[in-house]
Amino acid sequence: MNQKEYWNKKALDFPRYDKNKDGFQQKIIKLLKDENIINDKTSVLDIGCGTGVYTIPLAKECGNITALDISSKMLEHLEEDSWNYNVNTKIQTRCSNWKEFKSTEKYDLVLATLSAAFSDEQDFEKILHYSKKNVCFIDFVDTKGSNFEELLYNTYGIEKAIFKDLENKKKWLEHKNIEFKTTPLTNTYSKLIEIDEAIYKIKEILKSSQENIILSEEEIRIVLNPLRVGNKINYVINMKLELLHWRTTS
Repeated sequence: MNQKEYWNKKALDFPRYDKNKDGFQQKIIKLLKDENIINDKTSVLDIGCGTGVYTIPLAKECGNITALDISSKMLEHLEEDSWNYNVNTKIQTRCSNWKEFKSTEKYDLVLATLSAAFSDEQDFEKILHYSKKNVCFIDFVDTKGSNFEELLYNTYGIEKAIFKDLENKKKWLEHKNIEFKTTPLTNTYSKLIEIDEAIYKIKEILKSSQENIILSEEEIRIVLNPLRVGNKINYVINMKLELLHWRTTS
């Protein structure tokens, strides 16, 4: 399965923007306003935008947004929701990975939220080319802790995955002698999911872990019993994040 197929599959149950549950997004927007990063004329390049969880609320505050993602299915959800929230005229979608992306435009803000689009120094260098004023990354700090990982750790001693993307970006900025600012953030996301989706998530965690533990679906069902709510499973993600910001000159 290639990257496009993987993210198209993920799009089936990927979170979508909900104005009734956008407290964390509004916290991000307030930070961007307080730092004079965005206003109603700001042009934004949103890299790895997904279904538009951040794109749509940003579009309400900014001039225009180019929403970039490798997944056509994610962008379909974004386009549908942008119509529902009456910001469709402010958002232009582009289906591409970051390496292949090309544009004659430069942007006031280049933004990436929890994006897997960057893999090497060339990807970072490309950001400098497209940014006129500001760059912001929102990334995990150390680990992304879900109650599924906690359950597996307590039951089998499986360690949580450690994220190093943010530290790699900081090292690159220090190497380039670029000053940056970080702001700590926390967010909790929860929802009730079907048992089949929960089993799939547990299998993905096991697959990515260093321990060689294989569980049958029946064994996973037993492990998940403490998280049952009726015929569904309570899935909770506790996120420790940082907003990484630096200013550029075109």
